[in-house]
Amino acid sequence: MRDWSTAAEQLREEGVAVLRHAFPVDVLIRLKRVAEVCFEAIARGQLDAGKYRFTPFSHSVLIEALHEFGADDLMVPLRISGIDKLAADVMGGEVECRLAESWARKRFAPSNAPRRFRPNSWHQDGGLGVRYDADAGAVGPMTRLLTCWIPLRDCGGQCPGLEFVRGKLDGLLHYKDLDDAGLRQRFATELFWVPEVKLGDGLLFLNGSLHRTHVRPEMSADRLSLEYRFFPLAG
Repeated sequence: MRDWSTAAEQLREEGVAVLRHAFPVDVLIRLKRVAEVCFEAIARGQLDAGKYRFTPFSHSVLIEALHEFGADDLMVPLRISGIDKLAADVMGGEVECRLAESWARKRFAPSNAPRRFRPNSWHQDGGLGVRYDADAGAVGPMTRLLTCWIPLRDCGGQCPGLEFVRGKLDGLLHYKDLDDAGLRQRFATELFWVPEVKLGDGLLFLNGSLHRTHVRPEMSADRLSLEYRFFPLAG
């Protein structure tokens, strides 16, 4: 089992940590092939999109959909890497990974994007299940969770990745305050960060971490990724 103490420290200080060489490449390659078949089936109308909560706007589907195409054990990357132990350490108690809140995602290079596709704008995962009042000053408490994001190919060069605002946020920003221009006035330039990650790497980030899809007009390759979410173990 790896020593994740440095990652835990980075996570607590900056809200996001890079997990270098954390996941077995052979396992990820197999999952990539399954994810490709899954999204091809969705495009042909051969998968119950409603059952797996597929949306054409974000091109995301519940990770459990991969079971339909031969992925028997979706927890293998987490078990081998020991990320569940790191998640428990950071969250201060036992955790569970809920596949019903975990996703397989496809992100397109601009020239390949379908008409209805929209890359994710700035958001915080801790907003899951939170009801926002129309008043920009009224935001409820964050949902407690931790996100483990695993790309299924190299990201950051010719392939869309993620962009973060580094820094630990203990509360939610209202959706009206999440426009890019406003955030760049609110936070220092050096806090905006696009980690370059390779196949086998991953990112772990807190529920308050501001992030979005990072994509540039000149990018030419599409990205597949897996997103696992950890929650405190109930009871």
